[in-house]
Amino acid sequence: MNAELWVQSPRLLNRKINFLRYNKRVAEGQWAVMHVSVDGILGPPAGSRTTDAAAIANNTTGCRLLLSGCLIEDMGKGNGYCKITWVVHA
Repeated sequence: MNAELWVQSPRLLNRKINFLRYNKRVAEGQWAVMHVSVDGILGPPAGSRTTDAAAIANNTTGCRLLLSGCLIEDMGKGNGYCKITWVVHA
């Protein structure tokens, strides 16, 4: 997946990241959704023609999303509500 991270600061630029998403049912009414960055391990961006190692490293590892995700729990009252707990390591 691709995403663009935005911070409300005039000094920080938007960051583009590539990551994998994994979903798993961990118990009845409970799901885990995990994200892990693949920037830096996939090589240069598609269509990149540069062979300069420093430029490639800057493009692929300028921003990495550490292991992040959420836990989704059904509230169990049959009303369709759920509790979502987000964990983001940046």
